[in-house]
Amino acid sequence: MPDEIKLDDTDRFNLMLALTGLLVDGEEYTVEELVDHFKVSKKEIVKAVKMISFTDLMKSNQDGSYEVNYDDLDDGFVSIKYTFNEAIDEVPRLSSRQASALAAGLVYLSSLPGLVENQEIQELQRILAIEDGPEKKKRVLIETGDRDNDLVAIREAMSSGVCITCDYLNLKGETTIGRLLEPLRVDSQGEVIYLRAWCPANKNVRSFRLDRMRNAKPTSDPITQEALDAELVDEIYTSAETDTVVTLEVDPEAYSLIFDFKPVEEPEAVSKSVKRFKIKVGDVRNLGRVIARFGGAARVIAPEIARQSVRDFALNALGERSSNTPKDAE
Repeated sequence: MPDEIKLDDTDRFNLMLALTGLLVDGEEYTVEELVDHFKVSKKEIVKAVKMISFTDLMKSNQDGSYEVNYDDLDDGFVSIKYTFNEAIDEVPRLSSRQASALAAGLVYLSSLPGLVENQEIQELQRILAIEDGPEKKKRVLIETGDRDNDLVAIREAMSSGVCITCDYLNLKGETTIGRLLEPLRVDSQGEVIYLRAWCPANKNVRSFRLDRMRNAKPTSDPITQEALDAELVDEIYTSAETDTVVTLEVDPEAYSLIFDFKPVEEPEAVSKSVKRFKIKVGDVRNLGRVIARFGGAARVIAPEIARQSVRDFALNALGERSSNTPKDAE
């Protein structure tokens, strides 16, 4: 297996070009064969193949698109095909429900890192909100939600080089009111948006989920040089030597956990829909609240101390506190 070297954008684009030229005839290869052929990691092969289906890479015309068989890809096989689309002679008219659904999707997209000021998204929002019909009524009303307001406040603070305050709910279910953070970068992982910020209380860089944040507001306090000099790694969660390696199994309803916690190795398929993977956890006492959200779709397999922690959390929720539950576990 080649060393896990992360390709830069240019190298990955060149890999996508080479893969497209090799796979466009429809022949199927295994991921291992492509790893051996291109001398890159399995992770880079899978990422490049997935990106091909979202690009206009090497198209000979504008009437088709590449299709990747994701079920085969999960099983370790790679193939793509080029599908020609039928030309549309008439512009279809959207129903009010369809327009509202598109508007909601655009609001979500506009909150993602790198897309806040996207002109194409803003233009589509303008078109969907345009007055329509003889009564000149607004087709849809587009309003931002609380998370959008928090993200706007964070970006305003970052552009001004100042700190923020916010109310933040941690994994233990504890809410800190008016927590002071020094925002450094906004990242997304799957459907989750994170703020990477220097925490003055803990004196290090930490990751904060925006869906657990409320009432974010810029302050007049400038971001300190200590925060600006801190190392900002790509990983959302930075493990420590004292962390516990925990094995999880998840059904499709809990696949988001794969994005929430960076697995220490590639997830493996236990069955057609069940994935097993390992994560590093700083405090296993926090697992119960996380696992309980998925109602049986996520399960702790090992070690026993982590299984016991989840069991104790469930008993405590039912009013049957276990004698093994630490007093500060809540």
